[in-house]
Amino acid sequence: MRLRAVQVKKQPAENMIPLINIVFLILIFFLVASALRPFSDREVRLAESSEAKSPGAGTRMAVLREDGSIFVSGARVSQEQLQIQLAEWAKDDPSRGVTLVADRDMDAGALIAIVTSANVAGVRDVKLLTRKAR
Repeated sequence: MRLRAVQVKKQPAENMIPLINIVFLILIFFLVASALRPFSDREVRLAESSEAKSPGAGTRMAVLREDGSIFVSGARVSQEQLQIQLAEWAKDDPSRGVTLVADRDMDAGALIAIVTSANVAGVRDVKLLTRKAR
């Protein structure tokens, strides 16, 4: 007596590759879109200048508000903590500068003190972010 081999029908496997491709494309889109917008503090009104350049991705920034509060990487820091952060940045790569995003109504003396502390910390290049006048 001959026995027949039992044939098991396999369910067609759903192809997950297109779904993975779409997820990675969306991920890359949001990474690029967020890198193009390094500054987003709406409470800071920038000073105007005749010529303004946009900071590149990976720019080291400190946000200085009108009331004197200082923010680095979205976290509020004191003047002493800013001095420590500036020293760390200068130690890591002294040729890379720091961009200060200062409110146009900020006290000029406080801004000069921060620029001076950046120079004391060893930061060679301190830039002030402005917006182009209309």
